Amino acid sequence: MPFVISHSAFNLQISPREFPSTLASTASIHTPPSAPPLPGPLPRPAIQSPLAPSRMKQVLYVEDSATSQLLMRKYLQSACELTITPSPRAGLALAQERTFDLVVTDYLFPDGDALDLITRLRLHKDNTQLPIVVVSSCMDATLLNRVLKAGANDGMAKPLPTVEFRAMIERMLTEAYIRTPEKSITSVTCFQWSAHGEFHEFCPELAVHLSSTDRDDVNRRMTSAIRDQLTQGARLGFTTHEKTITHIVQT
Repeated sequence: MPFVISHSAFNLQISPREFPSTLASTASIHTPPSAPPLPGPLPRPAIQSPLAPSRMKQVLYVEDSATSQLLMRKYLQSACELTITPSPRAGLALAQERTFDLVVTDYLFPDGDALDLITRLRLHKDNTQLPIVVVSSCMDATLLNRVLKAGANDGMAKPLPTVEFRAMIERMLTEAYIRTPEKSITSVTCFQWSAHGEFHEFCPELAVHLSSTDRDDVNRRMTSAIRDQLTQGARLGFTTHEKTITHIVQT
């Protein structure tokens, strides 16, 4: 059985019985056809280093308290890039100019509340899926229901528990969720006054005005009217920032 020695330039076949005396007579050299010229060097693909830092998540914090602003920087240190603005109006402007991965907002401000901010944010098509978290020292089941109905993803009471709050934020930044309230609670703001020996109550959201000489009777009737509307599927509970104005007119 012949030995076969392969080389890129020739093939050499040698019979073992004739080796080495007949090496010259039995060797056959095969020259391969000339290969076409090699092309020039190919461009090297751009390779991103696995150690290159990923984009930091962008979080917008709307808060007018300097103390709360400092605490939030501590809570979210190294978790994201935090932008702080003191008012809902400024926050809305920033959200329209830049892209954020999450909005965290206080509830009550001198010029309004978070419900108006949430509603305005959700009106913009780019913010329909933007996670929003509301934090407030007055956060309870009623307020939580209000902010969730307005379009927030979740809420938490101040003072914020550091570990739980950071865990919530990290979850919102990786896989946002919408909290489902355990109970459906609706808080509807109505206005009461007395005049000429009668008690009056007006509900702006129902456009209902009731009056009676018995205050409790007015309360019961208004509560019943609100419950009837909720049973029929009405969305109520959006009258939040109210004040009494006295007009003094000179005639």
